[in-house]
Amino acid sequence: MNALVNHWLTNCVNQWLTERVDEIREAQRSLERAREHLRSTVQEARRAGRTWADIGQALGMTRQAAFKRFGEVVDPVDGRRLRGAFVSIEKIQGITEQAFDHVSAGDYASLEKLLHPDVREELSESLISETWARVLAEVGEKSSYSDTHVAMPAGERIREDEQLLGTVVGVTTIDCEAGEVMGRVAVDDQLRVVGILIVAPDHSPLPF
Repeated sequence: MNALVNHWLTNCVNQWLTERVDEIREAQRSLERAREHLRSTVQEARRAGRTWADIGQALGMTRQAAFKRFGEVVDPVDGRRLRGAFVSIEKIQGITEQAFDHVSAGDYASLEKLLHPDVREELSESLISETWARVLAEVGEKSSYSDTHVAMPAGERIREDEQLLGTVVGVTTIDCEAGEVMGRVAVDDQLRVVGILIVAPDHSPLPF
């Protein structure tokens, strides 16, 4: 009798789990359909003459944020329409903390591998080391990171992986011995670092 009850309970639990997994799959499909519908609706609005400011206002975001999420640009060489690449928030977060690990360790050779070739001269070893020396003088050695996230340049937080045009920014609070600073790393769509910024947490305005 107990064996029959256990078998019945096991079947019920398995059926319940299967139904929940099916619901998860359907919810994911619904989310993807809704995203594509939103994207196509935005493009229709653009073709009808709506500005990015209009669209941003409707979505509760800036015109730049709306453009980066839904914009398309034309390649001037071959006329192809280009859409954004999918941004992996986890990868950008990792690059952000990795960059500041190298900065705080004085390991410019490793940092240089993350940099876009065009910015290596601007973000020179001497500039990076001088900047970090000022951080050390103000708040001491790095101890940890907190609230590492991804944002639009000088703008709103990106809360999930999505298709975006151009550069995004990895942001982290660098917790140090005697205080904290904000670290920002601009990352292009090829996952190359194109800018590094270390400022006070309340610094404003931000260049990126």
